[in-house]
Amino acid sequence: MTFTYFEAIGYLVFMGVIAAIIGSVVTTFVGLNARRWGFVDRPDGHHKGHDRAVALGGGLAVFLAAAITFAVEYLSSVGLQTDLQKEAPYLGGLLLAGAGIVVLGLIDDRFGMPGKYKLLGQLAASLVVIAAGLEIHSFVIFGFTVNLGIMSVPFTVFWLLGAINSLNLLDGIDGLATTIGIILCATIALMALLTSQFAVAVVAAVFVGSLVGFLRFNFPPAKIFLGDAGSMLIGLVVGSLAIGGSLKGTAAVALAAPLAIWALPMFDSFVAIMRRKLTGRSIYAADRGHLHHRLMALFGKNTKVLAVVAVCCTVTCAGALLSVFMSNDLLAIGAVAAVVCMLVVTQAFGHIEVKMFITRLKWLGKKIVHRNDDSQIAFQIQGTRKWDLLWQSIVEFGEKMELVDIKLDINLAAAQEAYHASWRRPSKTEKREHWRTEIPFFSGQHVIGQLTVTGSRRSGVTSCEAIGQLLEMLEPLEAEIVELAARKKRGPADSTPTESTQKPASHAPAG
Repeated sequence: MTFTYFEAIGYLVFMGVIAAIIGSVVTTFVGLNARRWGFVDRPDGHHKGHDRAVALGGGLAVFLAAAITFAVEYLSSVGLQTDLQKEAPYLGGLLLAGAGIVVLGLIDDRFGMPGKYKLLGQLAASLVVIAAGLEIHSFVIFGFTVNLGIMSVPFTVFWLLGAINSLNLLDGIDGLATTIGIILCATIALMALLTSQFAVAVVAAVFVGSLVGFLRFNFPPAKIFLGDAGSMLIGLVVGSLAIGGSLKGTAAVALAAPLAIWALPMFDSFVAIMRRKLTGRSIYAADRGHLHHRLMALFGKNTKVLAVVAVCCTVTCAGALLSVFMSNDLLAIGAVAAVVCMLVVTQAFGHIEVKMFITRLKWLGKKIVHRNDDSQIAFQIQGTRKWDLLWQSIVEFGEKMELVDIKLDINLAAAQEAYHASWRRPSKTEKREHWRTEIPFFSGQHVIGQLTVTGSRRSGVTSCEAIGQLLEMLEPLEAEIVELAARKKRGPADSTPTESTQKPASHAPAG
């Protein structure tokens, strides 16, 4: 098929409309049967903040809608078959990898799955796409070409895994991942036309339509969720198409445009990883510190958060399109820098993590210069509860007991309260003479905090006696944390002040 630029846009819009209609029908069918199949997301009072059970299976609906639309059009159009003949292996590989990632997500949605097994499944899907022909052999940025050589496969895998997981992490409120997916895929469709990658443009347009058909049911208040199957599918498809759509007649990828397209999800993932590493948490630990959580606390309404995120994505995507059209990487990087700086400077998102990073650097510098002084840092990561009084009581206990190191991490996801603090005292004893204990705090089945303590031998007190006194001192602290978590679950109307919420925890005599 031979199209002018505007005729090509008209054809892509037509394909998108058909996909949206099919997507609406398929989503209705999946939504009606999801509960029968056991695909239901129930609130847990901790990380899942919705107030009712909601059907899952949106990922399956989006995948089926896109696959059906593309298959029908491909089989019925000889011209499309001719145009996409060279891309058939790549498209077939993407279809197979998409099916695999949906199955993986559905298993996780239905039964749950450890993070390492999910990562292995994502790796397998990424390798299928690479084996089908998508591989970043080299990329161009600011006019410089970087040949990856033997690192091409690892680099491509890293890109695809980052894409899959960044969208998965950002899927936290009704309609968010779907809205982002629509904007990113629409941008890729236009970018692919600019770079004469018609196959990529068609797939992106079909995916846009499938997501639009699903958004009708996913818009707040959602009747059906994407689930991990949907968010990972969007990440895989958009990550793959962003690379395919940025090829401009050569094997080198114009990297600035894909980076700009993915800027917001990747910035959210980077900030989340930095926050968790600085607080000593696992990078898989769930919290309420993502972009949408911060914006929800700021604006208080899903639709306002969707609007803000959509505007930010549109700015970075517009920069990506302009950079491809004008062959100027600065336009893409400038758009990304503008959005990131706006979020940080206005303290909408990322400012706490930047402050934590700078404070940590200062703390490390102080340790090097003043080796014999006690040092401590404390971060109110989220919320308004004053944890400093409780923390100081723990530090006082540590000083009296001549402890070496204390770390306190509070993560009340449901209450949107997060606090991290650490204290360290120089010790002349060797590490083999130290004892260490980790004490988690529970609310129901959920871990909502942890205290890590390191001590050394002390005359007249055994390590077991020191730990016993520590546990005695922690009872009021644990009661405070658990009560706050329970009060947030019941809601403010059901809560009553207790003594532990009115004053800091007392510590046991040092003995």
